[in-house]
Amino acid sequence: MGRLENIIARNQGRNRPRERVVVSLLFGGIVLLILGLMVFTDLGLPPGAPHEGQAAPVRTGPRPRDGKHVDGVLLRAPGAAKPAPR
Repeated sequence: MGRLENIIARNQGRNRPRERVVVSLLFGGIVLLILGLMVFTDLGLPPGAPHEGQAAPVRTGPRPRDGKHVDGVLLRAPGAAKPAPR
């Protein structure tokens, strides 16, 4: 074999994927996995919250106290100061 044949054989493309292609495919797979987990999990919902497609629980019965409520928290002004016990 001559020198020209050695150069051609050395520079000929191999049948294995290059490192850059493998790294790109691995990175793309990880990104797709993260996106899939974000779509199909409910980690952002508080415990007991209805999932999509489920009906919200219906509360029956009287409210514990009258007054303004925001997200289940009673909002009211502080009461008058109590005198110190003697």
